[in-house]
Amino acid sequence: MALQSIADIGKTLALRLGGEKYAAFIRLYLDYKQVVGELLAQKSYPYRYQDDILFVAVENNSWMQELVLRKHELIARYQAISKIKPKDILFFIRTPKDKS
Repeated sequence: MALQSIADIGKTLALRLGGEKYAAFIRLYLDYKQVVGELLAQKSYPYRYQDDILFVAVENNSWMQELVLRKHELIARYQAISKIKPKDILFFIRTPKDKS
């Protein structure tokens, strides 16, 4: 029996718990940090995936502008590394206090 890392087990568990309905969003969410990098992943997060569009919540206007400028690069990265391939990414401001 092959050993799996804790991270791989966590990903598998998240996909199973999310079910078929949320599988695409969970995959995009799990790949997000690898796609955008450490810093941008701290300032933003995937919020929803609907009709092949990924909606990303961003901390403020400055970080949103950075993501908007990299939008085509991010879509290309998702297409290269993820099983789910968003056609577009839309960004919106959502401050940490809005998360509750």
